[in-house]
Amino acid sequence: MIELKGYKVNSISFENKVANGIQLKLQNQVKYNVNYIDADKKCIGILNFKVFDTDMQPFEIKIEMAAEFSFGESDEKPDIHVGSFDQIFPFLRQIISNITTMSGMPGLMIPIMHLDKNAVNAGTPTNNDEGDMLN
Repeated sequence: MIELKGYKVNSISFENKVANGIQLKLQNQVKYNVNYIDADKKCIGILNFKVFDTDMQPFEIKIEMAAEFSFGESDEKPDIHVGSFDQIFPFLRQIISNITTMSGMPGLMIPIMHLDKNAVNAGTPTNNDEGDMLN
């Protein structure tokens, strides 16, 4: 069973210099990597997400998040990868909605995304001697 232990936002970049009344054509880019500490049955997911205008309007949100997860003995890495993404993604959606709402524009709710388990390439485990992975 994959369980979210905690997350943090490592960085946020927000630009909104679009004139009032301009309609944006937004596109998302997502990159998600998971580093495994098999001996501890833990992993850390790093989510990099970018929202930008395809017509090159001066609008962009970039967020990097890190999250720590625990997993069970029988969990396979592709399932952990997909399951951990599914657990962190709602927090990303909420952060983007809050940023845009607090900036004076209508709240932006990005669409729900799901990873394709068959496209996951699980690498070799990473050893981490630093204790808490989120610091």
